[in-house]
Amino acid sequence: MIGFDRPLRPQWIYETLKMVEIGQKPIKYNKPFEDIAVELVGKEGKRKARTVLFRSFIYSFQAKNTKIESNPIIELVQTRTLEQLKPIFLVKLLMDYEITRFVTNKIELLTDNSNIISIPPLSKRLVSEYGDRNVVKRSIRSFISTLCNFDVLSEVDNKTFKLTKRMKVEDEDLVDILKLYSTYFLKSEVVDLQQIPPQLFFYFDAPAFEDVAFAFNGVHWEYIKDVRRSVLMMK
Repeated sequence: MIGFDRPLRPQWIYETLKMVEIGQKPIKYNKPFEDIAVELVGKEGKRKARTVLFRSFIYSFQAKNTKIESNPIIELVQTRTLEQLKPIFLVKLLMDYEITRFVTNKIELLTDNSNIISIPPLSKRLVSEYGDRNVVKRSIRSFISTLCNFDVLSEVDNKTFKLTKRMKVEDEDLVDILKLYSTYFLKSEVVDLQQIPPQLFFYFDAPAFEDVAFAFNGVHWEYIKDVRRSVLMMK
């Protein structure tokens, strides 16, 4: 997926996935989504936000878009709270959109000890390195707004933001993230823990990969650890 066209709120994702029924046509939920996303104005803005949400949390898990199929995140929504699922929602967006990982990489490089992020130099750096000026600028605005909606950033002024906190990831959350990473990002049953892109976890306070790998060895995967490797063989 290329451009991140519109910001999302975790509440929209949670309530939409809680609402949908397996086997129904996605178009059935166009109007109900608008009733959930009351902050949105304008027909085009609502359509694009719905497209971003459906693309990441429904369509990316299935071969056809004619009817909604079950997927791991829809299943998690049935048993977990919004706060528990916020990290999984955000990491899924990071997995799906290369531009969000690229923006995150530059945020990490350009943020000092004050955790202040200035948008003009960030935008200039991204346009010069990534290209496609319109896509980059629109994606930066949308992704920064999304990070604010997830309470990861706070707005100082319209050109400056502050990294306020990193979201807590529990052991079980990391298990779910590693499963998603294996199946839908890598598309491989072999996960090299040393090769996981650091951008995926920049916004999180997560447990050490190796601790979780050992804790769930034999349950969700077989963990192979030696001098050169730290690998999960997913079940």
